[in-house]
Amino acid sequence: MRDTSGVTEMTLDRAATGGLWSPRRRAMTFGLVLTTTLVASEALAVATIMPLVSDDLGGLALYGWVFAGFFLGNLLGIAVAGRQLDRYGLVRPFALGLGLFALGLVIGGLAPSMPILIAGRILQGIGAGYEPPTAYVAIGRAYPDALRPRILFWLSVAWVLPGLIGPALSAEVAKGFGWRAVFLGLLPFVAVTGGLTLRALAAADRPNGPAPTVAAGGRLVPAVRLAVGAGLLVAATTLSVPALGIPLAAGGLALGVPAFRRLTPDGTMRARHGLPAAVLLRGVLTFAFFAADAYVPLLLVEVRGADVSLGGVALTVATLTWTAGAWVQ
Repeated sequence: MRDTSGVTEMTLDRAATGGLWSPRRRAMTFGLVLTTTLVASEALAVATIMPLVSDDLGGLALYGWVFAGFFLGNLLGIAVAGRQLDRYGLVRPFALGLGLFALGLVIGGLAPSMPILIAGRILQGIGAGYEPPTAYVAIGRAYPDALRPRILFWLSVAWVLPGLIGPALSAEVAKGFGWRAVFLGLLPFVAVTGGLTLRALAAADRPNGPAPTVAAGGRLVPAVRLAVGAGLLVAATTLSVPALGIPLAAGGLALGVPAFRRLTPDGTMRARHGLPAAVLLRGVLTFAFFAADAYVPLLLVEVRGADVSLGGVALTVATLTWTAGAWVQ
C-alpha cells in the first residue's frame, strides 16, 4: 500500500501557510479577537461596578437578575443567530447583534431603575449571543483544519487584556465619573470593533441562500421556552412570599426541562457516557463559576467593606486562571 501520511502532512502545512496573522487572514483574526475582547470587557466591567449600581438604584433584591437577564438573552441570541446565519450569511446577523448590544448599553447607562437596567441587560445578552455562532461559522469558512485550534485559543486569550485592565479601569471610571460612564463609555469601542469586524466578515461571507434548515428553525422555539422557564425559576427565588414562588417554579420546570432535553444531546440529564456527560459537566461548571463570579464583588464591597477595586482584582485573578487553563488544554 502507498504511504500517504507524508502527503497528508504536507497538505496540512500548505493549508496553514502564513498562520493566523498572514495577510489573507489577518483582518478576520483581528476582528474575531477584538469582538471577543469587547464582550469580555463588558462582562468584567459590569460585574465590577454592580455593587455601586445596586447602591444607587436600590435594587439589591433584583441584583441577580442583572446577570440572569444577560444570560437568558444570550440563549435567545444564540438560537436566533443560528437561524439567521443559515439564511443571510455573516454580515447582517452580526450587524444586528452589534446594534442590539449597543442599544442595551445605552439603556443600561441611562437606566433610572433596576427593572430598566435589567431590560437593557437582556438586550445586551441577545446582541452578545450573536457573536459565538458568527465566529464559529466564520472560522469554518476562513480557516483550514490545522489553524482552527489556534484561533479558538486566541479567542480565549482575548479575555486576558480585559481581565488585566478592565476591572481596575471600570472601577476607577465608576468612582470618578459614575457607574453610568462605564456603560456609555463602551459605545465607541463597539463602533470601532463593529467596523473592523464587519469588513472582515464581508470578505468571507457566502450566504447559503435557501431558507433555514429544519434543525436550525427547530431550535428557536425550545430556546425561547427554556429562557422563559429559567426566568420563571429565577423569579420564584426572588419573591418575598415563598408560597407564591411555588407555582412559578413549577411552571418554570414544566417549560424548561422538556426544552432543555430537546436542545441537548440525548442522555444529557442522565450524564450518559460521551458527549452528553461532557455537555452536562460543562453546564454545571459554567453555573458554578458564574454564580460565584457575579456575587464576589458584592460580597467584598457590602459585607467586607472593601473598595470596589478589590472586587475587580478578584475577577482579574479568575480571568487569568481561566485563560491559563485554556492554554494548557
